[in-house]
Amino acid sequence: MEQRIWIVRHGNREDFLNLNWGKTAERPYDPGLSPDGEVQAREVGMGLRGQEIHAIYASPYLRTIQTACHIADLLDLPVRLEPGIGEILPNVAELPAILSAEERLRRFARLDASHSPLYQPVFPEAEDLAHRRAGETVDQIAARHPGENLLFVTHAAPVVGIVRHLTGTQEKIRVPLCAIFTLARNHNGWNLLQSADISHLSNQEVSQRYAHVG
Repeated sequence: MEQRIWIVRHGNREDFLNLNWGKTAERPYDPGLSPDGEVQAREVGMGLRGQEIHAIYASPYLRTIQTACHIADLLDLPVRLEPGIGEILPNVAELPAILSAEERLRRFARLDASHSPLYQPVFPEAEDLAHRRAGETVDQIAARHPGENLLFVTHAAPVVGIVRHLTGTQEKIRVPLCAIFTLARNHNGWNLLQSADISHLSNQEVSQRYAHVG
């Protein structure tokens, strides 16, 4: 069976709607989803319900956990957290504050605590190295699941790094909110079957408004 992976960017963020959010936030680099971001995440899950997906991996930031768990509710799958596909923050000198492992497990019943992370980013982290880190992490996880299809929920910049690393493309990649990228394994690597699909979203204008181009 041809192995496939889906890569999804998280939904809209609360700090995208409230530009002052980070000034008083306890974890300024770890915003959650906005109300419309919650809707977007559920719409991704509905859009993927017909696909045969065996496992979900997500970045350990709040917005990606929330997005992944909304999808997991509709697909009835657990979510494994992998820092190797975490946010790329080239101007941050140290690991930003995120929810503790205990708090994550308390708040999100879909999380699978048995996963041992492949990679722990070290800050500061150069952008090109971070792109490669995200791509290599996905490649390694996919190799551990021969014959299984996987979903990765991450951030805009890691999506760029993953797609470039797996396919070898150097073209500009546009990553709207909750966009779906679909890749299939071939004999030499991966083919990009679908790029930045947002047809499942009811409000595509918001998704495109906050698109990242890398």
